Amino acid sequence: MKLLSVILISLFSVTNYSCLKKFELIKATSQKWHGGIKGSGYGTYYELTIVPNSNSDNLVFDKLWIGKDYFDVQCFQKGKKMRNNLFAKGDTVTIRVNKANNKYKPMPFITKEGNTVIQKELPPINYKGAALLSYVYKKKRKYYEINKFTVSEPVFYP
Repeated sequence: MKLLSVILISLFSVTNYSCLKKFELIKATSQKWHGGIKGSGYGTYYELTIVPNSNSDNLVFDKLWIGKDYFDVQCFQKGKKMRNNLFAKGDTVTIRVNKANNKYKPMPFITKEGNTVIQKELPPINYKGAALLSYVYKKKRKYYEINKFTVSEPVFYP
């Protein structure tokens, strides 16, 4: 009898936890880029791949903090280029931001911090991961900490 009650409580906890998850982060990547023409700039693309457990009527992704920099975000469905923030439960959704610097930087690409910041706003909560995603679920503000980005090979545009 005790074993049965432990199993039932465990199953209830697992299903209840999965119902509380608003989305699943499939992957988080970063990729440095460098323009090939003088003055075209350099920067880093950050991309999140997410599968939401709700539709876009109830779940809205709006900001991403990377360090002290923040970016207003929009999302698009896999295979579509239009960033309309519309998705259904179970869709694969992509959020992509570009931390760009338009100052000239000679090739080869040298990684160095201190890029020009697009926008500054202190994160609303302290976090220790690589980034903080802000979203609204059923009109309530929530935050999701992204522990780390998987680094992709740099892109050198011609």
